Amino acid sequence: MQTTTTADQNKKALAELNLVLAQRQKFIKVHAAEYLIWTGHAQVALKEFLQQDKLYHNEPKYRITIWRVLEQADTDPVRKKKWLNNIYEAYKDMNGPDRTHATETLAKLKQPVATLFPEITAKTMAAADRNLATYALWADSYGSETRMVANREKLLNMALTDTNVIIRRISTFVLRKEQGLSMPQWERLVTAAMAMSKTDELYVTFLSTALVTAPAGASTHQLALIDALITSNIKPYSVAVRTELALALAEKGTKKHLNLLMGMLENKDCEGIYDPASDEGADLRAAAAFAILKINSRKH
Repeated sequence: MQTTTTADQNKKALAELNLVLAQRQKFIKVHAAEYLIWTGHAQVALKEFLQQDKLYHNEPKYRITIWRVLEQADTDPVRKKKWLNNIYEAYKDMNGPDRTHATETLAKLKQPVATLFPEITAKTMAAADRNLATYALWADSYGSETRMVANREKLLNMALTDTNVIIRRISTFVLRKEQGLSMPQWERLVTAAMAMSKTDELYVTFLSTALVTAPAGASTHQLALIDALITSNIKPYSVAVRTELALALAEKGTKKHLNLLMGMLENKDCEGIYDPASDEGADLRAAAAFAILKINSRKH
């Protein structure tokens, strides 16, 4: 692949994010908006999602993600409070259609729901819907270091031992978001990841989680091995797994990963895996663009 300058990489990545924001719908648009916000381009996301709110403020589930984008992008303190209050109201409606999305969103926004709404949070953690209960466990962590530590251990145990693959996937996602694993906890995660077959559907999930959550003092040899295992041959990876890898590299990638990410941005090796015109293809390109901008913004 032809070498490109940092400026060229950034220009192409930013153009792709703006394209996905403008042309895609719903949750793919949300991802592009958040990537723009997180790389210092909040204004374009704000403009687009103020319009999305006008169009879809009555649409359950999607409206929660609209308000999440607006809460992060808006600099007007009155409107910012309005977006957050909208999500609070959805969270408090125990019989409403937005419960899971509101719970996950408040966790992503690190809102101390256990302090603000203790009874609702306790009931949500005990929900029969296990996806909802797992997101509630994450949300419960904010506002108390004691709860954060206890819940992190619970989430790690769920990731390692739960019989439900979706719960294991959600738990690893939360661990990546929360960070803070102790060295013994991280070593348990690495041991489990290394014991997996390469054909296991959570193989890349566990290894990328180990890469992202490595505590200070983690073995550089082990980290290099994990890096090599997940990046040396991505051709067999599904579009979802490639997207997951791109997001891990956004957190922990370095300049050496830029060619790989530029390949994702340019739909390299997509034949038989995904259609570049699909929403999944757009979502992958957006994640790769985000990772490129994050890596190029870091001091190396």
